[in-house]
Amino acid sequence: MALRMHGSCAIFFRRIPMPQVLLMFQRCIPSLPILSVAHPEWKHWWKRCCAAARWHLDGSVPEAFQKLLLSKAAYPDTSPHKPDSRKRCGIQYIDNRINYNYSLCQQCGICEAVCPKQAISFKLLKNGIHKVVIDDEKCIRCLRCVKSCPVNKKEGYDGYFNNFSIKKYFLGYNKDNKIRCESSSGGVCKTLIIESLKNNLADGVYTLRKTGRYPYAEGEFYTKENIPRYDDIPNSVYHSVLACREVKKIQRCERLIVIGTSCQLRAMNTILKGKANEIIRICIFCKQQKTLDSTRFLAKIMGMEISENLNFSIRYRGNGWPGIVRVNESELSWNRAAQIPFGRRLWTIPGCNVCGDSFGTNVGADITLMDPWKIRSENDLGETLVIVHTDKGLNLLNNILSLRSEQKAYKEVALALDLKDIWRKQQLVPFFRGENCTETVLKAGKAEQSQRKFLRSVVETLPRMPILFYRILCKISDRRNNILK
Repeated sequence: MALRMHGSCAIFFRRIPMPQVLLMFQRCIPSLPILSVAHPEWKHWWKRCCAAARWHLDGSVPEAFQKLLLSKAAYPDTSPHKPDSRKRCGIQYIDNRINYNYSLCQQCGICEAVCPKQAISFKLLKNGIHKVVIDDEKCIRCLRCVKSCPVNKKEGYDGYFNNFSIKKYFLGYNKDNKIRCESSSGGVCKTLIIESLKNNLADGVYTLRKTGRYPYAEGEFYTKENIPRYDDIPNSVYHSVLACREVKKIQRCERLIVIGTSCQLRAMNTILKGKANEIIRICIFCKQQKTLDSTRFLAKIMGMEISENLNFSIRYRGNGWPGIVRVNESELSWNRAAQIPFGRRLWTIPGCNVCGDSFGTNVGADITLMDPWKIRSENDLGETLVIVHTDKGLNLLNNILSLRSEQKAYKEVALALDLKDIWRKQQLVPFFRGENCTETVLKAGKAEQSQRKFLRSVVETLPRMPILFYRILCKISDRRNNILK
């Protein structure tokens, strides 16, 4: 069936002009059966697609059929939203036991790192997420894991966007074109790590290093005695990494740099007291981390599978900007790879839904590093949008001589910051925490859940459709954004 569909699509798209194709899919996709291509309604749906296209071209779409296509049949309501205080924490102490909540876990790994009795371990699930396993016999109820869990540190977002217009912004990149091209976004992050150690701007840096097995990265503490090479540090990683698992490696030093997403920095804050006289926090901008199912989908698009033992080669970025995704020997351009997983927030790690601090400002980030989406075109080299929050961060950036930094005004970078989308994400945090929320937020949250469910069912059922098919899916109006305008 899938092969017949593939061929039909090719013929179908050749015969109908693009504007009509887009409009047709916007009208017809909502009636797509969710289950699989084996669903008895599938053939009927495809016939309706073809008929709808013909009807649109000659302006004769029957009124009854229009109502069917524009219905919300493909977006069934999820179960009622029932606030439950027991669901609001990642790890919590209830009835003399430590309890773990999968739906809120942000995959930082701090709980294992701080446990004095090794009562916490991780079990790798098929989707690449590590489930927390708690040994009640070893557990002494010290609550260090509860106190360290970043999900448990509830934060507010009032005034979150007030100071963005007065922050300092730079487009930066490594002066060495080879390093610049092979890195994720001009090599700024790697350069800050390596050159700060070489030039006595830091005594220690905690970040990620490459490993030889899944998840192919882990936390590492670097000093002046073991300065990494550029190849030792991974490019962007788009599956979960227990980045805080090795924080015990951090040694006492004068000036310490820690690098991570906002949830990872929040987790590390609990153990950094007394580790250094000065700490510089560098936040990797993050709206959502992905499960391994996202990479599996990309592999299928390339015509391959990721083995059950997770023995595969992966590279998410590099080769210019925005770069490529490489699974084993196959490649896909990043723009093509990102449109479904990131554009429509599919295969998102559950705990990412309750984090709205994408820039790390709530955890005291001195610098935030992000891609200059929407303000830069594809190129052979790449650059990083650097957001400087503090004088401490500015001083570090100015003293890295291997970097070239071009200062930008707020109005020049505002489009890349995408603050409206961050605001929408913040609005849905109470919904995903299981807390009381407004009717609008409740409606938007349910729309988000149903949209993800629908789109995942479509793309997982049809993983090898032409790239055009997925582009068309991304053109469908975003239900969350329509509600949270």
